[in-house]
Amino acid sequence: MLGNAIGDPRDYGLDAAAPAAFLALLAPRLHGRSAWLTAVAGAAVAVAAVPLVPAGVPVLVAALVPVVAVLASRSKAAS
Repeated sequence: MLGNAIGDPRDYGLDAAAPAAFLALLAPRLHGRSAWLTAVAGAAVAVAAVPLVPAGVPVLVAALVPVVAVLASRSKAAS
């Protein structure tokens, strides 16, 4: 039913295959609201960084999001 909403996969080429595979592997491992929020925040940071930095750097910048989330949760727990 939703297959027609996606469109023809040939229009996307291989550019959409790698992110789709990554999401398929990541989604089952996200348990809880904080994990989902961290994943969405990382994706938003990566998308926002694309026009600003060279190729490959958005992934590295997005990898800092979970680090910041863990440090923030530890500081809340210590308080």
